[in-house]
Amino acid sequence: VSRWKKRKRSASTGGSRASQARWKKKLRKSAELQQALAEETARATNQEAQAELVLSQRVKEAFGFDPDPTYTAFHNATIQLGLTPYWAYHQKVKNLAFHDLTKDQSLPPATATVLGLGTKFIEAPSKTTSARDMESNLARLYRDVSLAAFFAGAEEKPATTSDEPPTKLRLPSPWQPPAPPQAIYSRVMSFIQAVERSLRGRAAWPNLLPHQEALLSFFKETSDYVFANSDKGLGICGIEFASYVEDALRNHLLVETDYRRLTEEQAWDRAREVHKSILHWLRTYDRKLNGKAAAYIAEKTQENLEKDPFGKFYTLYKLHKKPVNGKYPTRPVCSDCASITHALGKWVDEQLQPIFRAQRTYIKNSIALKREIVKLDLRGKRCSLFKYDAVAMYVNINTDACLDELSKYLRCPTTRRRFPHYDPDMLLEAIEIVMRNNIMSFGDCFFLQLCGVAMGISPAPPIASIFYAIYEDIMLPKWKHCLLFVRRFIDDGFGIWIHDDDAATDEANWVKFQEELNAFHGLTWEAEERTLSMDYMDMIVTIGEDGKITTDLFEKEMNLYQYLPPNSGHPPGVMTGLMGGVLRILQLCSSRKDADRHICNFYRRLLDRGHPPASLLPLFDRAVSNAETYIANSSTVVKKTSTPVQQQKRDTIYFHIPYHPQDPRAKQWQELWQQHMVQPRNKPHISRIKCGNATFPIEKMTVCYSRHHNLGNYLSYRKLDRFKGRTVSSFLPRL
Repeated sequence: VSRWKKRKRSASTGGSRASQARWKKKLRKSAELQQALAEETARATNQEAQAELVLSQRVKEAFGFDPDPTYTAFHNATIQLGLTPYWAYHQKVKNLAFHDLTKDQSLPPATATVLGLGTKFIEAPSKTTSARDMESNLARLYRDVSLAAFFAGAEEKPATTSDEPPTKLRLPSPWQPPAPPQAIYSRVMSFIQAVERSLRGRAAWPNLLPHQEALLSFFKETSDYVFANSDKGLGICGIEFASYVEDALRNHLLVETDYRRLTEEQAWDRAREVHKSILHWLRTYDRKLNGKAAAYIAEKTQENLEKDPFGKFYTLYKLHKKPVNGKYPTRPVCSDCASITHALGKWVDEQLQPIFRAQRTYIKNSIALKREIVKLDLRGKRCSLFKYDAVAMYVNINTDACLDELSKYLRCPTTRRRFPHYDPDMLLEAIEIVMRNNIMSFGDCFFLQLCGVAMGISPAPPIASIFYAIYEDIMLPKWKHCLLFVRRFIDDGFGIWIHDDDAATDEANWVKFQEELNAFHGLTWEAEERTLSMDYMDMIVTIGEDGKITTDLFEKEMNLYQYLPPNSGHPPGVMTGLMGGVLRILQLCSSRKDADRHICNFYRRLLDRGHPPASLLPLFDRAVSNAETYIANSSTVVKKTSTPVQQQKRDTIYFHIPYHPQDPRAKQWQELWQQHMVQPRNKPHISRIKCGNATFPIEKMTVCYSRHHNLGNYLSYRKLDRFKGRTVSSFLPRL
């Protein structure tokens, strides 16, 4: 009985203590398993959501949208069409392309949708123009009106002769004129207030799709890629940052005969020494130098010294050349806008330009060349065409030899009589300062150019061209029996060769001529074989069977034809300016049939860039008509002799405003000008308002648009400091 009672008591209390402990342990394990299962489920769900998000982002980057797989293709297309802005499918750009120079095409798949728009494409700002954005422009307008009132009735400036042009190097005057008469003051303030009321700074519709905006933001911030320009304007290139830096260093900056690396301290010390040299030059030639030019050089040189006195080194990829070991050759360029020698270089360029344009082989452009060669009569002569190209002309110029040759030429009495506008000592000293002190930065590295003149600085073309023209004046007359015609555009030469009756003699003459081309201070020229038809610059020149020379437009194979799309944030007048291509085609083509074919190609390319036919056809009709009239008139115009001319009086006020596609149009600004300035209600016409002894002289206003940053500005690679990744100096030990 007692044993039965114990079992009953044990069953009523839930079993023994051991069994209770086992039960509780089992419950704890079950709870732990359930918690771990819940955490694992949440983790898997989160990972799945993250993977879907990454996949969605990648799909959007590649294709611009993320379709819903539960919908049909038609349903997805309908949704996307409804979300797409009208301009995106009505003005769709078809030929979106760029040059991908990355090793494994690692750029995002949708890169072409951004870079294919072209470097000139302008992204519309997120807000329209506001009154605050116009503060400086409206102050400028007020000053211009005050100036017009102050100088009303003033005599015209004395005449100047065309062979002594005024210098373009001048600083803006800080002088503020007194307030205009009350009648003018009240009108201009009324106009300014009306402009401010019209500019609200509202949120604006974008002119890029969301995935394009995301890609552009990525390109602005990335340090992995460089978006470099190509030579000859063949379009933008995408390349890895490391490859770009290695190309620049290996091909150019690490060539010890051309450049010397400086430490940052050495670079700054050199810049300060150059600044002292320029100031000494200004003091030495103070009486001979134009006062405005001297003030400009002094202030700009000081300004650049205080900011960043170094030129910016960058390269252009020569896509029209054959790759070497899988890499395209590059052209070195120095952007010297902020360099210590920039202002002095502009003065040197201004002094050398008249001499540069007077050289016997000088041509302004291909159109000028065509005008000369079509007049030649080759009947009865065995002639061929040839061209020759300098190998890296700018950097291969021997600096000492160049300065010596220029010194002898510019001091020559004959040269002085032809060009009396310059002082030899002053000009030669300035040239030497510019040529010997080209200090450049490339990322965090600094270099001094030891040989030649940097491409990109203002006086580089005239210095290089005059240097070789000195030799041409000696060499070319010896070849009169073989050369019917020779012209040169800086480092690209063009000639017509007269063949000798004896083939062996003719070949010997050709070989000897090429040797003499290369016999001047180490410059190397590569001449192509003589032929009856060849391309030169942007035209194809052909000698026909009848001895007549004909020309046609030449277009490079790798040209991307990245004309501005219609949705770019450009003023509408830019499209009219683009029609200048029609005039160029008609000027370069001898055959109207060829010209019509190129004009049709031009029209189709603009269609591919999204321009509608309804807007293009009237522009093309007007462009063709205007071009034909211009060509007919230019062929009959007789060159006038140089006579003194009076400087034209200003007859308009310029209203400067940054352009936004959703701002009021120019017509509205003109209406406000008429209502508030020219003829307000119940007030006299502005031309009747007295300003001293005369009336207010101006009633017209011209709207002058300025542009916002384009893709080229956003993706600029001239300043590698903005790249936050690997520094340039880290590549030097390996190279």
